[in-house]
Amino acid sequence: MRPCVIKQAAGIGDVFFCQKIGRMMLEKGYDVIWPLRPDIHWIGEYIKDIQFPMTTQSFPMKDIYFRASGAVIEENGAFISLATADMTHNDGKIMSSKYSMLGIDFSDWKDYFQFERNLEKENDLYYNVLGLKDDSEFVFINNLYNTDIKDCEILSPKNYDLPAVELKIIDGFTLFDWCKVLEKAKSVFTINTSINYLIDVLDTSYEKYVIIAHDEKNKSEIDYLFTTPHEMICK
Repeated sequence: MRPCVIKQAAGIGDVFFCQKIGRMMLEKGYDVIWPLRPDIHWIGEYIKDIQFPMTTQSFPMKDIYFRASGAVIEENGAFISLATADMTHNDGKIMSSKYSMLGIDFSDWKDYFQFERNLEKENDLYYNVLGLKDDSEFVFINNLYNTDIKDCEILSPKNYDLPAVELKIIDGFTLFDWCKVLEKAKSVFTINTSINYLIDVLDTSYEKYVIIAHDEKNKSEIDYLFTTPHEMICK
């Protein structure tokens, strides 16, 4: 076993964005081990070629995991701390620093963000839970952000001409299970969060796609990451 332990236990968007790094290490013959916070351990149900133990479980190099930073890549093993890249190898942007620390181009990150969709759960959520139909016309809105699930309370369903479907935490479903909803929506209005990375790899054609950044600094940190046509504004 040639373990490559990646330190990025959260947030969800960071994990999505950095899948290229994990896959490149797989291609080099390493066993990629990516510990996650227990509350987002469900990512491993959809991305199955990378090992996603919980941070509370045992895994290689756990004795140094919580205190180590930087990146060490050797023949017999590797440790890559993406979570601290902007502190040890800052290139001016938090997200791109995760890649520049390793000398890797981030621009095609979404080509490596590969996951297995659970169409049965997507359909269950779309038709049975949300009560939508194939010909339903709706906008999708989202106020939730951060792995700790914060609510910005900016977007209200009453502000749109079409019915609004709002992202909610629903027991038994994960963010991946909203893919069908995201693909069928006429427009999307969302606070900046992990859902933007998901949208970037889905087959969508929105009349309007608005991302709300927390402030100008946050806007400059993320706007360069997404290729799906969008408008980014500050709240």
